[in-house]
Amino acid sequence: MMNIRGKVLPVGEWGAVRYAFLFFFLISVCSAQPTLSVKGNTYEGAALFLTLSECADKNPPTAEIEGATYDFLPGGEGQWELVVPLSTESGGPVQLTVKCAEESFQRSFQVKSRNYGHQSITLNPSTLAGYDDPQNKADDRKIIEALETDRTPKLFDGDFIYPVQAPQTTGFGLKRTYNGWKKGWHKGLDLAGWEGEAVKAPADAVVLHTARGIVNGNTVVLSHGGGVGSVYLHLNSIQVREGQELRKGQVLGTVGGTGGFAPHLHWETRVHGVPVNPKLFFSVPS
Repeated sequence: MMNIRGKVLPVGEWGAVRYAFLFFFLISVCSAQPTLSVKGNTYEGAALFLTLSECADKNPPTAEIEGATYDFLPGGEGQWELVVPLSTESGGPVQLTVKCAEESFQRSFQVKSRNYGHQSITLNPSTLAGYDDPQNKADDRKIIEALETDRTPKLFDGDFIYPVQAPQTTGFGLKRTYNGWKKGWHKGLDLAGWEGEAVKAPADAVVLHTARGIVNGNTVVLSHGGGVGSVYLHLNSIQVREGQELRKGQVLGTVGGTGGFAPHLHWETRVHGVPVNPKLFFSVPS
């Protein structure tokens, strides 16, 4: 027999994030009595925080959602933990399937569609051409590969902080048209910042990747563990090395305009390589 308890609760507005739905449910399976706690926001570009208790299995339990399968990681007190992304194209009914030993149980819920808005941008033709340059595509692949193959145990504990205290100039998820024809979307937040201003790790982390890209400019990629990572582009300087461990608030570089842009910080948060709204992690469910 499967017992499911749950409800959907509206939460308040914070920053640019509105009309989110915070939900929590428990699923119990009779024999071994594993219990799954799921917390998070059920809208496009959000993430779910899963905790599985009483799962007696030598192999990590798994979760399947949106066609992807993720392994839980060991948490404290015999628990398993996992953060899963909800992509910006996930609006509508979604099913979460969790497998523990011989047991499998599901939860279906509705992901709320989000209209993140649209922006038209005019770029220098040489900068725009850089987006289609094979080297730029290779730069992006290295970032994604570093995040998707990361197996760092969870390092963060509690809420994240802003990497730089500066006004937001561009929000997450914004659809973009460049020079009237090229389409794209904004995978992070842009923070104004002044050139040379310190950029800090928003949570404990290890440095996964550093590079200089033709469009991304000076780049730092951090792992916060548990499948959660962050990306920093257009830096004026990089002050960390790959493999270095960072504490929350430790400087990783400085704000710049490398890659052909005016000085600002482009900051992404990704869960298993999928871009999610960085502001979600200002309030990490406990």
